[in-house]
Amino acid sequence: SFDLMKEAHRESGAEIVTVAVRRINLDRTRESLLDFIPPEMTLLPNTAGCYTADDAVRTARLGREVGLSHWVKLEVLGDERTLWPDNAALLEATRTLVREGFVVFPYTSDDPVVCRRLEEEGAAAVMPLGAPIGSGLGIQNPENLRIIKEQSRVPVIVDAGVGTASD
Repeated sequence: SFDLMKEAHRESGAEIVTVAVRRINLDRTRESLLDFIPPEMTLLPNTAGCYTADDAVRTARLGREVGLSHWVKLEVLGDERTLWPDNAALLEATRTLVREGFVVFPYTSDDPVVCRRLEEEGAAAVMPLGAPIGSGLGIQNPENLRIIKEQSRVPVIVDAGVGTASD
């Protein structure tokens, strides 16, 4: 329930919660998931469900326009089955959003070259996957993540496939 979610957020000690812009009710005249996120938590809107750079940019702009944040977890997916990112489109969307003043946290593959290019485009962090979204397989390429971590001057946040929330 929304009330239980709010309590879990408070108990977790988390400072940031991500919300999918395309999957929440943005009409503030009606009850929304947003009403149950503790006010002390920072919202990180994401572009989950976007498959093109244009769609992701439009979704990020919508999130900012309705007052969610100028921060964005940028997701541009390239495959419906695996939810693997489309790195070319991700680079394009990152470039556009950074120019527009967004603080961009891109979800990407565990490719060190792509992570370096995202950083060069102005990403505030890079978020390589540990394994495909929802797979729970754990980190599949620790060597790639080691290289990414060593070369990055921005935070590296391993995202997706690492296990369950309790892990």
